Amino acid sequence: MSNFKREFKGEEKGNRMDSSPRINYSTKIHISYGLGGFFDNFLTAAFTIRIIGFYEDEILLPILLVGIAFFFYGIWNMFNDPFAGFLSDRNTKFTKRWGRRFPWFIISGILCAISYIFIFTVPNTETLSAFFWLLITICIFDFMFSLWMTNWLALFPDKFRSDKERTKVGGFSTVFGQLGIAFAMLVPPLFITYGKIESYIISAIIVVLIGVFIILLMIPGMHEDKDLRDRALLVVKERNKSDSIFQILKFAIKQKNFIVYLITYLAQLVLMVLMLGSVYYLVRYTLRMPAEVEMIISAAFLVGSLISVPLWVWLGRKLGNRKVYLIGTSLVVVILMPLLFVSDIIAVVISTILVGIGIGALWTLMYPCFSDVIDEIVVKTGKRQEGIYTGIRTFFGRLSIVVQAISIAVVHEITSFIPGAEIQTDLALWGIRVILALIPMIFYIVAFFFMWKVYDLTPEKVQKIQVQLKELNL
Repeated sequence: MSNFKREFKGEEKGNRMDSSPRINYSTKIHISYGLGGFFDNFLTAAFTIRIIGFYEDEILLPILLVGIAFFFYGIWNMFNDPFAGFLSDRNTKFTKRWGRRFPWFIISGILCAISYIFIFTVPNTETLSAFFWLLITICIFDFMFSLWMTNWLALFPDKFRSDKERTKVGGFSTVFGQLGIAFAMLVPPLFITYGKIESYIISAIIVVLIGVFIILLMIPGMHEDKDLRDRALLVVKERNKSDSIFQILKFAIKQKNFIVYLITYLAQLVLMVLMLGSVYYLVRYTLRMPAEVEMIISAAFLVGSLISVPLWVWLGRKLGNRKVYLIGTSLVVVILMPLLFVSDIIAVVISTILVGIGIGALWTLMYPCFSDVIDEIVVKTGKRQEGIYTGIRTFFGRLSIVVQAISIAVVHEITSFIPGAEIQTDLALWGIRVILALIPMIFYIVAFFFMWKVYDLTPEKVQKIQVQLKELNL
């Protein structure tokens, strides 16, 4: 016990002890890596905000067919995301020189950004042609996105080992992530004119240019030094001797903390995509205001998220990731309630600020909590296989887009929403609120329950796992 105390000295009085208080990389590297939060959320938000509205209101593809396309997209994700992770974990001829993650990161990041353009370049607006174009282009885009995200996130627990460094990088990722969402909501409307499909293509090109620029800025943060490359070669060589993708998946679904994390992550993403996808409908049909109002709501969300980051980082270090996750999920459930009733811009803006504050908790601790879960798995297996677990995580995250599409399709059908009509029925307007707030509330309540009853990675247990990782030289 005395050795344990000597090794783990608290960072600050009152803070929970950190198993490895050293910060091994510079702030420049932390910022560079953290920019992945911008790319992730910028592309995701640009995708979720515009796709359904574009195909429903501009291409006039029946919403049920949009929902069917996203259903098959979800099936594609069942295989696409874990496979991307498995592919990332394997050795290549570039591993020794460039690392296990970096080559995939560069290739997939650039191709992911470019493939976004094709979603909006619909060559034929005839119903069946538009349906297949939507299905094929979103699947191609998603494969590139999954490969990028898998390699970006898989590097996090391996490169940043201490809790202090993880929360710091997580803080940067959160801030940049909020900026990414804000840019996705603010920039495209500057180039979009309702009724003109060509304007959406121009907007997509701007999105791609921003995305590629961010990828280039991330190169220092994604660089794998010699120690990381050598460890990757050893781990990959050992893993390839025995484990197949099916063995890993079978093991993964038995890890209760990993499964609970996936549930909370899905709830977080469902909230994000449903809120982002509903802003267009909320402004145009409920508030009946011009598109520029989307910028005001975006700014309100951004302000709430950014001002809360320092608080959640501090609480995460003091109370542990589990407790702050519980605080964040319960807070968001309460804050979402007013959005079921408010109908003026001031009330919407205030509610959005508060939602941003609550979401900040889960967003800030999303990456440190994932690292805790991965560390536990590494101790159990004696191997670092972050790629495939990140792929599974990505599948759950992208599943939120399927939830979004199906929710909008079903609710719009039930409430008789009329695409493009300036005046909607009260039932259709209520349906917009159900998508905006009620469905995310249900997901968050489920996430809170599982985190409360099942998840057991307390600060004390996390510290013990860190000790075991050092003993295993992992």
